[in-house]
Amino acid sequence: MSDIFQEVDEALREDRAKEWWRRWGTAVIGGAVAIVVAVAAYNGWIWYQSNQRAQAGDAFGAALAQVATDKPGAIAALDKIASGGVAPYAELARLRIARLKAEAGDKDGAAAAYRAAVAGARDADGRELATLLKAMQEFDSAKPEDLAAELQPLLGKDRPWRPMALELLAAVALKQKDETKAKALLAELRDESSASQGLRERAAELLSALGEPADK
Repeated sequence: MSDIFQEVDEALREDRAKEWWRRWGTAVIGGAVAIVVAVAAYNGWIWYQSNQRAQAGDAFGAALAQVATDKPGAIAALDKIASGGVAPYAELARLRIARLKAEAGDKDGAAAAYRAAVAGARDADGRELATLLKAMQEFDSAKPEDLAAELQPLLGKDRPWRPMALELLAAVALKQKDETKAKALLAELRDESSASQGLRERAAELLSALGEPADK
């Protein structure tokens, strides 16, 4: 008798399983397929990005090698990399284009290239580096107040280009004939622990030239 009940119980369980599968089987299969597709797509995207970076890296190296013999061709190659948008080579290409134009004496072209580098940077560090280099390039032509406004955000305590921004802002202050502000910025740079020894020494020398003691 117990065997009969067991068989009935198993049949009921089987019927419930069939009913459950009839109602939800398509959704389960669809969900499983979606997971498989998502994983495959993710892995494919990772491979694609890695492949794109490798190609961009090779192209960037080839463009740099071309600089010595064919600067216009190198700029064209770098511009193609910049247009491709593969990080970090697109950002590096924009900065290299700007530098090459500056070296060639194309001040307007270099300034425009640095502006493109600022606009195209994907993170704060890259954007601030491009901003710093742009300010250096435009130091003689831009309004001092515009330079100061652009450089001010780089002075955060945890920002990587803070020491160089301090030095450039001190130069901007001297350009504005604001010696008091320049001295304050140079003193801050002289005492800045994150600054290189060369920057701190240069700040101390400038302070001495301005009539301030070289040490704290």
